[in-house]
Amino acid sequence: MGTLTILIIAALFNCCAIGSIHVFPVRPSSQWRAASEAVTLDQQELQIELGDNETIKLAFTSDEQRTVTIDFLYDYGDEELHDDPAGVIAPLNSVTLKTGETRMLDVQATKPGHVIIVCNSSDITIPQTTYTRIDVERSYALRIIAIVIGWSYFVAWTAFSYPQIYTNFRRRSVVGLNFDFVGFNVMGNTSYAIFNVGLFWIDSLQEDYLHRHPRGVIPVKDNDVFFALHQVAISLVTIVQCIVYERNGQRMSWTAIALKAAGWTFILVSAILAGARTIEWLDFLYYTSYIKLGVTIVGYTPQVYMNFKRKSTVGWTIWNAFLDLLGGVLSLIQMFLIAHNHGEKGHIGSKGKRTSHEGSMMAR
Repeated sequence: MGTLTILIIAALFNCCAIGSIHVFPVRPSSQWRAASEAVTLDQQELQIELGDNETIKLAFTSDEQRTVTIDFLYDYGDEELHDDPAGVIAPLNSVTLKTGETRMLDVQATKPGHVIIVCNSSDITIPQTTYTRIDVERSYALRIIAIVIGWSYFVAWTAFSYPQIYTNFRRRSVVGLNFDFVGFNVMGNTSYAIFNVGLFWIDSLQEDYLHRHPRGVIPVKDNDVFFALHQVAISLVTIVQCIVYERNGQRMSWTAIALKAAGWTFILVSAILAGARTIEWLDFLYYTSYIKLGVTIVGYTPQVYMNFKRKSTVGWTIWNAFLDLLGGVLSLIQMFLIAHNHGEKGHIGSKGKRTSHEGSMMAR
C-alpha cells in the first residue's frame, strides 16, 4: 500500500510538472452542462398615444421541457422596482409559459408618462436587461412638433459661431472679441466633445454606463457628437484668427488663465487616475461634463463685462448673440413641450442641459 501511494504521488507530480493533468475537470461532460434558457421581449422601447393599445411578444426558450411563471415589475426611472405601473399603463397579469411558447402582452396606455416593464420569475433567473421601456404621450402631433423644434435649435446653435468668424475675417481684426471668452469656449467645447465621443464610440464605456444603469439609455446621439466636434473645430478657427488678426494689445486676463489652468489640470489628473484605475473611465467622462457645465455658467461673463466696460459691442456680432439666444429659447420650449406631452410636472429635462440653456440666455 505504501509503494502504491508513493507511485500515485510521483505520477501526480510528473503530470502537474508538464501541465497535463486536471484533478477537477473544468467541463466534466456534456450531460452535466447547465440548460440554456431565456425569457425575451421583442421590443425594448415602445411609444403609445394615450388611449391606444400595443402588443409585446413574450417568449421562453430552453434546452429542457419545463414551465415557468413570469410576473411583471415596474421601474419609474428611479432604477427601483415597484409592483404597480403608476397608472401609466394597465397592470399586466402573470403569464405561464412552456418551453418554446410565446404570448402577446396587451399594453393599454392609461396616463401620459414613462414606465419600464421588467420581467421577473421565481422559476428562472432573468437578466435586468430583459425589459421594455414604455412612453405614453398625449399626442403624436406634439411629438412631431418637438422633433422639428429640436432640429431648429440644433441648426441655430451649430450656425451661431459663423457670424463671429465672418466678422473677424471681414474686419481682419478681433478687437472687441474677449480672449477670456474664447479660451473658456475652447475648454468647454473640448470637454463636451470628450464626453460625447467617449459615450458614443467607445463600447467599453457604453457597457460601463449600462452596467450602472441596467435599464438606462445611452444619453448621447449622433447629432450630439457632430455638434461637439464641430464646435471644437470652430473654436480652433477662432484661435487662429486671434493669433493672425489685429488684436490691439488684447490678451487673456490672469484670472481667466488661472481658472483655465485649474480646469485643464483637473481634466489631466482625472485622466491619469482613470488610466491608473483609481477611478473609472466613466467617472472621468462625468468630470469632463462638469467642466462643460461650469464653463457654460461663467464663460460668457468676460465678454458681457467687456461690452459693458467699453459701452460698445463693436467686434462682437449681434447675430452671434441672436442665434445663441434663439437656440436656448427653442430648446426650453422643446423641453416644456415634451414634458407636457408625457405628463411630467416636476422634472423638465436634465439638470445639465437645462442649466446650459438658461446660462446661455442669461449671458445674452
